[in-house]
Amino acid sequence: MKKYLRIVIAVTLLLAVTPANADVTWTGAFVLGSCCEPNSLDPAAMGISQTEGYVITAMYEGLTQYSREGEIAPRLATGWDISDDALTYTLTLREGVSFHDGSTLDAEDVVVSLERHKSLGLGNLGFILAPVASVSATDDMTVEIQLTSADFQFWAGLPHIKILSAEAIAANESDGDMAGDFFRENAVGTGPYQLVRWDPGRQTEMSAFPDYWGGWEGSHVETFIARYGLDFSTRLLLMEDGELHLIDWAGLSDIRRAETSDAISYNLGNPLQGFYHFMKQDGPLADKKVRQALTHAYPYEAMIEVMQGVALPLNSPALSGTIGHCAVFEPAQDMDAARALLAESDYADGFSLRQAYRHANEPRRFAAVLFQEALAELGIEVVLDDIPWGTFIDAQRNFDTAYDMSSHWLNIPIPYSGEMLFRLNHSSLIDTGTGNWAWYNNPEFDALLEEAPTLAPGDPRIDELLCEAQQLLIDDAVVIPVMLSQYIDLTHSSVRGYQYDPYGFPGDLHVHDIWLEN
Repeated sequence: MKKYLRIVIAVTLLLAVTPANADVTWTGAFVLGSCCEPNSLDPAAMGISQTEGYVITAMYEGLTQYSREGEIAPRLATGWDISDDALTYTLTLREGVSFHDGSTLDAEDVVVSLERHKSLGLGNLGFILAPVASVSATDDMTVEIQLTSADFQFWAGLPHIKILSAEAIAANESDGDMAGDFFRENAVGTGPYQLVRWDPGRQTEMSAFPDYWGGWEGSHVETFIARYGLDFSTRLLLMEDGELHLIDWAGLSDIRRAETSDAISYNLGNPLQGFYHFMKQDGPLADKKVRQALTHAYPYEAMIEVMQGVALPLNSPALSGTIGHCAVFEPAQDMDAARALLAESDYADGFSLRQAYRHANEPRRFAAVLFQEALAELGIEVVLDDIPWGTFIDAQRNFDTAYDMSSHWLNIPIPYSGEMLFRLNHSSLIDTGTGNWAWYNNPEFDALLEEAPTLAPGDPRIDELLCEAQQLLIDDAVVIPVMLSQYIDLTHSSVRGYQYDPYGFPGDLHVHDIWLEN
Protein backbone atom coordinates (compact mmCIF):
# COMPACT_ATOMS: atom_id res chain seq x y z
CA MET A 1 0.00 0.00 0.00
CA LYS A 2 1.22 3.48 -0.81
CA LYS A 3 -0.07 6.57 0.88
CA TYR A 4 -0.47 9.78 -1.04
CA LEU A 5 -1.62 13.24 -0.11
CA ARG A 6 -3.14 15.36 -2.84
CA ILE A 7 -4.22 18.80 -1.82
CA VAL A 8 -5.58 21.37 -4.22
CA ILE A 9 -4.14 24.76 -3.37
CA ALA A 10 -6.28 27.59 -4.62
CA VAL A 11 -3.46 30.02 -5.15
CA THR A 12 0.21 29.09 -5.41
CA LEU A 13 2.72 31.82 -6.19
CA LEU A 14 6.04 30.43 -7.32
CA LEU A 15 7.44 33.60 -8.83
CA ALA A 16 9.38 35.91 -6.57
CA VAL A 17 7.89 39.30 -5.82
CA THR A 18 9.31 42.39 -4.21
CA PRO A 19 7.99 44.49 -1.33
CA ALA A 20 7.15 47.15 -3.92
CA ASN A 21 4.69 44.81 -5.67
CA ALA A 22 1.56 46.72 -6.63
CA ASP A 23 -0.63 43.88 -5.33
CA VAL A 24 0.56 44.17 -1.73
CA THR A 25 -0.47 46.62 0.96
CA TRP A 26 2.12 47.01 3.70
CA THR A 27 0.60 47.85 7.08
CA GLY A 28 3.67 48.64 9.18
CA ALA A 29 5.44 46.73 11.94
CA PHE A 30 3.85 43.96 13.99
CA VAL A 31 5.35 44.00 17.49
CA LEU A 32 5.23 41.07 19.91
CA GLY A 33 5.81 41.79 23.58
CA SER A 34 7.20 38.50 24.84
CA CYS A 35 7.82 37.16 28.31
CA CYS A 36 10.89 35.24 27.19
CA GLU A 37 13.87 35.57 24.87
CA PRO A 38 15.24 32.75 22.70
CA ASN A 39 18.59 31.30 23.68
CA SER A 40 19.36 30.62 20.04
CA LEU A 41 18.01 31.27 16.54
CA ASP A 42 19.19 27.85 15.34
CA PRO A 43 16.22 25.58 14.51
CA ALA A 44 18.31 22.55 15.49
CA ALA A 45 18.59 23.98 19.01
CA MET A 46 14.92 24.87 19.35
CA GLY A 47 13.56 23.97 22.75
CA ILE A 48 10.13 24.47 24.27
CA SER A 49 9.94 28.26 24.51
CA GLN A 50 6.97 29.56 22.56
CA THR A 51 8.94 32.70 21.70
CA GLU A 52 11.65 30.59 20.07
CA GLY A 53 8.95 29.09 17.92
CA TYR A 54 7.43 32.46 17.04
CA VAL A 55 10.76 33.80 15.79
CA ILE A 56 12.10 30.65 14.13
CA THR A 57 8.89 29.74 12.29
CA ALA A 58 8.76 33.23 10.79
CA MET A 59 12.18 32.66 9.18
CA TYR A 60 12.27 28.89 8.56
CA GLU A 61 9.96 26.27 7.09
CA GLY A 62 9.67 22.49 7.18
CA LEU A 63 9.05 19.98 4.44
CA THR A 64 5.49 19.58 5.68
CA GLN A 65 3.19 21.52 7.96
CA TYR A 66 0.05 21.04 10.03
CA SER A 67 -3.20 22.48 8.78
CA ARG A 68 -5.49 24.23 11.24
CA GLU A 69 -7.39 20.94 11.45
CA GLY A 70 -4.28 18.99 12.44
CA GLU A 71 -3.70 17.30 9.07
CA ILE A 72 -0.26 16.92 7.48
CA ALA A 73 -0.04 19.28 4.48
CA PRO A 74 2.66 20.32 1.98
CA ARG A 75 5.17 23.09 2.65
CA LEU A 76 8.61 22.81 1.07
CA ALA A 77 7.63 19.35 -0.14
CA THR A 78 4.68 19.20 -2.52
CA GLY A 79 4.05 15.47 -2.28
CA TRP A 80 5.36 12.17 -0.93
CA ASP A 81 5.14 8.39 -1.01
CA ILE A 82 5.37 6.19 2.09
CA SER A 83 6.35 2.54 1.61
CA ASP A 84 4.15 -0.32 2.78
CA ASP A 85 6.43 -1.04 5.74
CA ALA A 86 6.62 2.68 6.67
CA LEU A 87 10.42 2.59 6.44
CA THR A 88 10.94 4.64 3.27
CA TYR A 89 9.66 8.18 2.72
CA THR A 90 10.13 9.76 -0.71
CA LEU A 91 9.42 13.50 -0.89
CA THR A 92 9.18 15.77 -3.93
CA LEU A 93 10.40 19.32 -3.30
CA ARG A 94 8.76 22.57 -4.30
CA GLU A 95 10.30 24.31 -7.30
CA GLY A 96 11.42 27.94 -7.23
CA VAL A 97 11.99 28.37 -3.49
CA SER A 98 14.68 30.87 -2.48
CA PHE A 99 16.68 31.04 0.73
CA HIS A 100 17.43 34.37 2.37
CA ASP A 101 21.02 34.14 1.09
CA GLY A 102 19.84 33.92 -2.51
CA SER A 103 20.46 30.20 -3.00
CA THR A 104 17.68 27.97 -4.34
CA LEU A 105 16.14 25.04 -2.49
CA ASP A 106 17.14 21.60 -3.73
CA ALA A 107 17.60 18.11 -2.31
CA GLU A 108 21.07 18.87 -0.96
CA ASP A 109 19.63 21.49 1.42
CA VAL A 110 17.24 18.91 2.85
CA VAL A 111 19.89 16.21 3.19
CA VAL A 112 22.33 18.56 4.92
CA SER A 113 19.67 20.09 7.19
CA LEU A 114 18.33 16.76 8.44
CA GLU A 115 21.79 15.26 8.91
CA ARG A 116 22.95 18.40 10.72
CA HIS A 117 19.93 18.45 13.04
CA LYS A 118 20.41 14.80 13.95
CA SER A 119 24.19 15.09 14.40
CA LEU A 120 24.08 18.17 16.62
CA GLY A 121 21.68 16.51 19.05
CA LEU A 122 20.47 19.83 20.43
CA GLY A 123 17.08 21.15 21.43
CA ASN A 124 13.91 19.30 22.24
CA LEU A 125 13.10 17.78 18.85
CA GLY A 126 15.97 15.34 18.37
CA PHE A 127 13.77 12.31 19.03
CA ILE A 128 11.87 13.03 15.81
CA LEU A 129 14.95 12.15 13.74
CA ALA A 130 16.17 9.36 16.02
CA PRO A 131 14.82 6.57 13.75
CA VAL A 132 16.37 8.06 10.58
CA ALA A 133 19.00 5.73 9.12
CA SER A 134 19.83 7.78 6.02
CA VAL A 135 18.79 10.79 3.98
CA SER A 136 19.69 10.86 0.29
CA ALA A 137 18.95 12.84 -2.87
CA THR A 138 17.61 10.64 -5.66
CA ASP A 139 17.63 13.69 -7.95
CA ASP A 140 17.84 17.48 -7.57
CA MET A 141 14.28 17.79 -6.27
CA THR A 142 13.60 14.41 -4.66
CA VAL A 143 14.68 13.20 -1.23
CA GLU A 144 14.51 9.67 0.17
CA ILE A 145 14.49 9.12 3.94
CA GLN A 146 15.13 5.61 5.28
CA LEU A 147 14.15 4.68 8.84
CA THR A 148 15.73 1.97 10.95
CA SER A 149 12.29 1.03 12.24
CA ALA A 150 8.73 2.22 11.75
CA ASP A 151 8.03 5.27 13.90
CA PHE A 152 4.91 7.37 13.39
CA GLN A 153 6.40 10.07 15.63
CA PHE A 154 8.88 10.77 12.81
CA TRP A 155 6.15 11.58 10.32
CA ALA A 156 4.06 13.44 12.89
CA GLY A 157 7.05 15.51 13.96
CA LEU A 158 8.59 16.23 10.55
CA PRO A 159 6.75 19.59 10.19
CA HIS A 160 8.83 20.88 13.09
CA ILE A 161 12.21 20.07 11.48
CA LYS A 162 13.26 23.19 9.59
CA ILE A 163 15.34 23.40 6.42
CA LEU A 164 18.48 25.58 6.27
CA SER A 165 20.61 26.71 3.36
CA ALA A 166 23.35 24.14 2.71
CA GLU A 167 25.46 26.91 1.17
CA ALA A 168 25.21 28.97 4.36
CA ILE A 169 26.12 25.96 6.50
CA ALA A 170 29.22 25.24 4.40
CA ALA A 171 30.27 28.89 4.24
CA ASN A 172 30.04 29.43 8.01
CA GLU A 173 31.29 26.12 9.40
CA SER A 174 34.17 26.45 11.85
CA ASP A 175 36.17 23.56 13.29
CA GLY A 176 33.46 21.06 12.42
CA ASP A 177 30.69 22.88 14.32
CA MET A 178 28.26 22.63 11.36
CA ALA A 179 27.96 26.44 11.54
CA GLY A 180 26.56 26.21 15.06
CA ASP A 181 28.11 29.49 16.19
CA PHE A 182 26.84 31.27 13.09
CA PHE A 183 23.25 30.00 13.26
CA ARG A 184 22.99 30.74 16.96
CA GLU A 185 22.79 34.44 16.08
CA ASN A 186 21.93 34.40 12.35
CA ALA A 187 19.22 32.89 10.18
CA VAL A 188 19.16 31.66 6.57
CA GLY A 189 15.84 30.00 5.88
CA THR A 190 13.05 30.12 3.31
CA GLY A 191 10.40 31.70 5.54
CA PRO A 192 8.41 34.85 4.78
CA TYR A 193 10.55 36.98 7.11
CA GLN A 194 14.32 37.37 7.20
CA LEU A 195 16.50 38.43 10.10
CA VAL A 196 17.49 42.09 10.31
CA ARG A 197 19.12 42.03 13.72
CA TRP A 198 18.97 40.37 17.12
CA ASP A 199 19.77 42.66 20.02
CA PRO A 200 20.09 40.25 22.98
CA GLY A 201 18.06 41.37 25.95
CA ARG A 202 16.09 43.82 23.84
CA GLN A 203 14.51 42.56 20.62
CA THR A 204 14.69 40.53 17.42
CA GLU A 205 13.75 42.35 14.23
CA MET A 206 12.73 40.66 10.97
CA SER A 207 11.61 42.09 7.63
CA ALA A 208 9.49 40.71 4.80
CA PHE A 209 11.60 38.54 2.47
CA PRO A 210 11.07 39.93 -1.06
CA ASP A 211 11.52 36.57 -2.80
CA TYR A 212 9.28 34.50 -0.56
CA TRP A 213 7.78 31.69 -2.64
CA GLY A 214 4.35 32.18 -1.05
CA GLY A 215 4.05 35.69 -2.47
CA TRP A 216 2.89 38.97 -1.00
CA GLU A 217 -0.56 39.68 -2.40
CA GLY A 218 -3.05 41.45 -0.15
CA SER A 219 -2.28 43.05 3.21
CA HIS A 220 0.80 42.12 5.25
CA VAL A 221 3.12 43.53 7.89
CA GLU A 222 6.46 44.63 6.50
CA THR A 223 8.34 44.16 9.78
CA PHE A 224 8.02 41.67 12.63
CA ILE A 225 9.63 42.64 15.95
CA ALA A 226 9.78 40.51 19.10
CA ARG A 227 10.56 42.64 22.17
CA TYR A 228 11.95 41.20 25.41
CA GLY A 229 12.75 42.32 28.94
CA LEU A 230 9.52 44.24 29.60
CA ASP A 231 7.51 43.58 32.74
CA PHE A 232 3.87 42.76 32.21
CA SER A 233 2.51 46.12 33.39
CA THR A 234 4.74 47.90 30.90
CA ARG A 235 3.62 45.56 28.13
CA LEU A 236 -0.02 46.31 28.88
CA LEU A 237 0.56 50.07 28.82
CA LEU A 238 2.40 49.79 25.52
CA MET A 239 -0.45 47.74 24.06
CA GLU A 240 -3.01 50.30 25.20
CA ASP A 241 -0.96 52.90 23.30
CA GLY A 242 -0.74 50.69 20.21
CA GLU A 243 3.01 50.11 20.48
CA LEU A 244 2.59 46.36 21.04
CA HIS A 245 0.23 44.20 19.02
CA LEU A 246 0.45 40.83 20.80
CA ILE A 247 1.38 39.89 24.37
CA ASP A 248 2.14 36.24 25.09
CA TRP A 249 1.53 34.36 28.33
CA ALA A 250 -1.11 36.70 29.70
CA GLY A 251 -2.70 36.10 33.08
CA LEU A 252 -6.20 35.68 34.38
CA SER A 253 -6.61 39.30 35.48
CA ASP A 254 -5.79 40.34 31.94
CA ILE A 255 -8.96 38.67 30.69
CA ARG A 256 -10.99 41.04 32.85
CA ARG A 257 -8.90 43.99 31.68
CA ALA A 258 -9.38 43.02 28.05
CA GLU A 259 -13.14 42.74 28.57
CA THR A 260 -13.26 46.40 29.64
CA SER A 261 -10.84 47.75 27.03
CA ASP A 262 -11.63 48.89 23.51
CA ALA A 263 -7.96 48.44 22.54
CA ILE A 264 -7.31 44.90 23.82
CA SER A 265 -8.87 41.49 23.29
CA TYR A 266 -7.87 38.11 24.69
CA ASN A 267 -7.48 34.70 23.05
CA LEU A 268 -7.57 31.23 24.61
CA GLY A 269 -5.18 28.74 23.06
CA ASN A 270 -4.31 25.07 22.87
CA PRO A 271 -6.46 22.73 24.99
CA LEU A 272 -3.78 20.01 24.65
CA GLN A 273 -1.61 21.76 27.19
CA GLY A 274 -0.70 20.48 30.64
CA PHE A 275 0.77 22.31 33.60
CA TYR A 276 3.26 20.24 35.61
CA HIS A 277 5.41 20.52 38.70
CA PHE A 278 8.85 18.88 38.58
CA MET A 279 10.93 17.59 41.51
CA LYS A 280 14.65 17.06 40.98
CA GLN A 281 15.91 13.81 42.51
CA ASP A 282 18.52 15.35 44.79
CA GLY A 283 18.85 16.02 48.54
CA PRO A 284 15.54 15.41 50.31
CA LEU A 285 13.85 14.89 46.94
CA ALA A 286 16.07 11.89 46.24
CA ASP A 287 13.83 10.09 48.76
CA LYS A 288 10.73 8.77 46.98
CA LYS A 289 8.67 9.05 50.17
CA VAL A 290 9.42 12.78 50.30
CA ARG A 291 8.39 13.21 46.67
CA GLN A 292 5.22 11.23 47.32
CA ALA A 293 4.50 13.42 50.35
CA LEU A 294 4.84 16.57 48.24
CA THR A 295 2.53 15.09 45.62
CA HIS A 296 -0.12 14.59 48.33
CA ALA A 297 0.46 18.13 49.63
CA TYR A 298 -0.09 19.90 46.34
CA PRO A 299 -3.15 22.24 46.49
CA TYR A 300 -4.89 20.94 43.36
CA GLU A 301 -8.37 22.28 44.08
CA ALA A 302 -7.08 25.72 45.07
CA MET A 303 -5.06 25.91 41.87
CA ILE A 304 -8.08 25.08 39.72
CA GLU A 305 -10.13 27.71 41.56
CA VAL A 306 -7.65 30.53 40.95
CA MET A 307 -7.61 29.68 37.24
CA GLN A 308 -11.28 30.77 37.09
CA GLY A 309 -12.62 28.65 34.29
CA VAL A 310 -9.56 28.14 32.09
CA ALA A 311 -8.26 24.92 33.68
CA LEU A 312 -9.32 21.37 34.53
CA PRO A 313 -7.68 18.75 36.79
CA LEU A 314 -5.39 16.13 35.25
CA ASN A 315 -5.79 12.43 36.03
CA SER A 316 -2.51 11.40 34.41
CA PRO A 317 0.82 12.80 33.25
CA ALA A 318 -0.67 12.38 29.75
CA LEU A 319 -3.59 14.42 28.48
CA SER A 320 -7.09 13.03 28.07
CA GLY A 321 -8.14 12.63 24.47
CA THR A 322 -4.66 11.61 23.34
CA ILE A 323 -3.64 8.18 22.05
CA GLY A 324 -2.45 6.05 24.97
CA HIS A 325 -3.92 8.12 27.80
CA CYS A 326 -5.14 6.29 30.89
CA ALA A 327 -6.34 7.57 34.25
CA VAL A 328 -3.65 6.66 36.79
CA PHE A 329 -3.77 9.65 39.15
CA GLU A 330 -6.22 11.20 41.60
CA PRO A 331 -5.46 14.95 41.98
CA ALA A 332 -6.52 15.43 45.60
CA GLN A 333 -4.68 17.17 48.43
CA ASP A 334 -4.19 14.95 51.50
CA MET A 335 -2.06 16.63 54.15
CA ASP A 336 -2.41 13.72 56.59
CA ALA A 337 -0.97 11.32 54.03
CA ALA A 338 1.82 13.80 53.35
CA ARG A 339 2.72 14.01 57.05
CA ALA A 340 2.70 10.23 57.40
CA LEU A 341 5.09 9.79 54.47
CA LEU A 342 7.44 12.49 55.77
CA ALA A 343 7.47 10.78 59.16
CA GLU A 344 8.68 7.59 57.47
CA SER A 345 11.49 9.45 55.70
CA ASP A 346 14.79 10.84 56.97
CA TYR A 347 13.44 14.39 56.67
CA ALA A 348 10.62 14.48 59.20
CA ASP A 349 12.04 17.62 60.82
CA GLY A 350 11.70 19.72 57.70
CA PHE A 351 14.07 21.08 55.07
CA SER A 352 14.46 23.83 52.50
CA LEU A 353 13.96 23.74 48.71
CA ARG A 354 14.62 26.19 45.88
CA GLN A 355 12.05 26.77 43.17
CA ALA A 356 12.32 28.87 40.02
CA TYR A 357 9.24 30.71 38.79
CA ARG A 358 8.16 33.85 36.93
CA HIS A 359 6.39 36.46 39.07
CA ALA A 360 5.08 38.21 35.95
CA ASN A 361 3.43 34.98 34.82
CA GLU A 362 0.26 34.92 36.88
CA PRO A 363 -0.66 31.20 36.82
CA ARG A 364 2.94 30.21 37.48
CA ARG A 365 3.09 32.68 40.38
CA PHE A 366 -0.17 31.33 41.83
CA ALA A 367 1.15 27.78 41.58
CA ALA A 368 4.43 28.65 43.29
CA VAL A 369 2.88 30.62 46.15
CA LEU A 370 0.05 28.16 46.84
CA PHE A 371 2.49 25.24 46.98
CA GLN A 372 4.88 27.27 49.13
CA GLU A 373 2.08 27.92 51.64
CA ALA A 374 0.99 24.27 51.70
CA LEU A 375 4.51 22.97 52.29
CA ALA A 376 5.08 25.51 55.06
CA GLU A 377 2.41 23.63 57.03
CA LEU A 378 4.69 20.58 56.84
CA GLY A 379 7.78 22.45 58.01
CA ILE A 380 9.21 22.68 54.50
CA GLU A 381 10.60 26.03 53.41
CA VAL A 382 10.37 26.88 49.70
CA VAL A 383 12.60 29.72 48.52
CA LEU A 384 11.14 31.21 45.35
CA ASP A 385 13.55 32.60 42.79
CA ASP A 386 12.08 34.87 40.10
CA ILE A 387 14.47 34.58 37.15
CA PRO A 388 14.37 35.15 33.37
CA TRP A 389 13.55 32.16 31.19
CA GLY A 390 16.99 32.01 29.59
CA THR A 391 18.72 32.05 32.97
CA PHE A 392 16.47 29.23 34.16
CA ILE A 393 17.21 27.08 31.09
CA ASP A 394 20.95 27.60 31.58
CA ALA A 395 20.64 26.51 35.22
CA GLN A 396 18.64 23.40 34.28
CA ARG A 397 21.43 22.11 32.02
CA ASN A 398 23.64 21.29 35.00
CA PHE A 399 22.62 19.01 37.86
CA ASP A 400 24.50 21.13 40.39
CA THR A 401 22.77 24.37 39.40
CA ALA A 402 19.33 22.96 38.51
CA TYR A 403 16.49 23.97 40.81
CA ASP A 404 14.94 21.53 43.27
CA MET A 405 11.50 22.34 41.91
CA SER A 406 10.05 24.08 38.90
CA SER A 407 6.75 24.34 37.10
CA HIS A 408 6.01 24.59 33.44
CA TRP A 409 3.42 24.21 30.70
CA LEU A 410 3.95 21.55 28.08
CA ASN A 411 1.86 21.32 24.96
CA ILE A 412 1.82 18.73 22.20
CA PRO A 413 1.13 19.37 18.52
CA ILE A 414 -0.24 15.86 17.89
CA PRO A 415 -2.71 13.87 20.04
CA TYR A 416 -0.20 11.21 21.10
CA SER A 417 0.57 10.60 24.79
CA GLY A 418 4.01 9.20 24.05
CA GLU A 419 5.29 12.57 22.90
CA MET A 420 4.16 14.29 26.10
CA LEU A 421 5.65 11.53 28.25
CA PHE A 422 8.91 11.74 26.31
CA ARG A 423 9.20 15.47 26.82
CA LEU A 424 8.30 15.17 30.48
CA ASN A 425 10.83 12.61 31.60
CA HIS A 426 12.81 10.72 28.93
CA SER A 427 16.44 10.37 30.03
CA SER A 428 17.79 11.69 26.71
CA LEU A 429 16.63 15.17 27.75
CA ILE A 430 18.86 15.22 30.83
CA ASP A 431 21.43 18.04 30.56
CA THR A 432 19.57 19.72 27.69
CA GLY A 433 17.61 22.18 29.82
CA THR A 434 14.57 21.62 27.61
CA GLY A 435 12.80 18.91 29.58
CA ASN A 436 13.05 16.19 32.25
CA TRP A 437 13.74 18.72 34.98
CA ALA A 438 13.28 15.92 37.50
CA TRP A 439 16.51 14.34 36.15
CA TYR A 440 14.61 11.08 35.91
CA ASN A 441 16.65 8.20 34.50
CA ASN A 442 14.60 5.02 34.31
CA PRO A 443 15.54 2.57 31.51
CA GLU A 444 12.20 0.80 31.89
CA PHE A 445 10.30 4.05 31.29
CA ASP A 446 12.50 4.93 28.31
CA ALA A 447 12.03 1.48 26.78
CA LEU A 448 8.24 1.72 26.97
CA LEU A 449 8.25 5.05 25.15
CA GLU A 450 10.67 3.78 22.52
CA GLU A 451 8.72 0.61 21.76
CA ALA A 452 5.23 2.12 21.51
CA PRO A 453 5.71 4.17 18.31
CA THR A 454 7.23 1.21 16.44
CA LEU A 455 3.87 -0.58 16.51
CA ALA A 456 1.32 -0.20 13.76
CA PRO A 457 -1.37 2.45 14.30
CA GLY A 458 -4.32 0.92 16.10
CA ASP A 459 -2.30 -1.84 17.79
CA PRO A 460 -3.75 -2.17 21.34
CA ARG A 461 -0.25 -2.67 22.72
CA ILE A 462 0.41 1.05 22.17
CA ASP A 463 -2.14 1.91 24.85
CA GLU A 464 -0.81 -0.81 27.15
CA LEU A 465 2.80 0.37 26.91
CA LEU A 466 1.96 4.04 27.36
CA CYS A 467 -0.37 3.33 30.27
CA GLU A 468 2.43 1.43 32.00
CA ALA A 469 4.76 4.40 31.43
CA GLN A 470 2.24 6.79 32.97
CA GLN A 471 1.89 4.56 36.01
CA LEU A 472 5.69 4.51 36.46
CA LEU A 473 5.84 8.31 36.63
CA ILE A 474 3.11 8.42 39.25
CA ASP A 475 4.65 5.58 41.30
CA ASP A 476 8.08 7.23 41.24
CA ALA A 477 6.57 10.67 42.00
CA VAL A 478 8.92 12.76 39.89
CA VAL A 479 6.32 14.95 38.21
CA ILE A 480 3.03 16.29 39.56
CA PRO A 481 0.23 16.60 36.97
CA VAL A 482 -1.42 19.83 38.08
CA MET A 483 -3.98 20.88 35.49
CA LEU A 484 -5.05 21.03 31.89
CA SER A 485 -4.69 24.72 31.15
CA GLN A 486 -5.33 26.96 28.22
CA TYR A 487 -2.80 29.43 26.94
CA ILE A 488 -3.88 33.09 27.09
CA ASP A 489 -2.56 35.90 24.93
CA LEU A 490 -3.68 39.46 24.24
CA THR A 491 -3.99 41.23 20.91
CA HIS A 492 -4.41 44.89 20.03
CA SER A 493 -7.61 45.92 18.27
CA SER A 494 -5.67 46.77 15.10
CA VAL A 495 -4.52 43.16 14.55
CA ARG A 496 -6.15 41.21 11.73
CA GLY A 497 -5.53 37.67 10.51
CA TYR A 498 -4.18 36.24 13.76
CA GLN A 499 -5.47 32.90 15.02
CA TYR A 500 -3.74 30.79 17.66
CA ASP A 501 -2.35 27.61 16.11
CA PRO A 502 -2.41 24.61 18.48
CA TYR A 503 -0.23 22.59 16.09
CA GLY A 504 2.52 25.19 15.62
CA PHE A 505 4.89 23.68 18.16
CA PRO A 506 6.40 25.32 20.12
CA GLY A 507 4.72 28.39 18.63
CA ASP A 508 3.81 29.74 15.20
CA LEU A 509 2.13 33.12 14.79
CA HIS A 510 1.76 32.73 11.00
CA VAL A 511 2.98 36.32 10.66
CA HIS A 512 2.55 36.08 6.89
CA ASP A 513 -1.23 36.00 7.51
CA ILE A 514 -1.24 39.00 9.86
CA TRP A 515 -1.88 42.62 8.95
CA LEU A 516 -2.74 45.78 10.87
CA GLU A 517 -5.75 48.00 10.38
CA ASN A 518 -5.22 51.74 10.81
